[in-house]
Amino acid sequence: MGMKLTLETRLHRVERQNRILLAVLCSAIGLALLGATKGGGNVITADEVRTQRLFLINDRGNVVHQWTVHGGMLIEQ
Repeated sequence: MGMKLTLETRLHRVERQNRILLAVLCSAIGLALLGATKGGGNVITADEVRTQRLFLINDRGNVVHQWTVHGGMLIEQ
């Protein structure tokens, strides 16, 4: 019986350590992804962009210019 208890105890300890390591790994990946999205300017390059409305915002998130397509014409609002 002593062997079984020791084996169960060791198994539970290994499982707990694996859960902790998995949580640490997921946290590290999450922080790395968060840092990657926050670092530097947001530069997006594309061959084509399609939209009916376009908003330009300033660094505080306020809309400074807005354009819409109406009747095939681009109108600044």
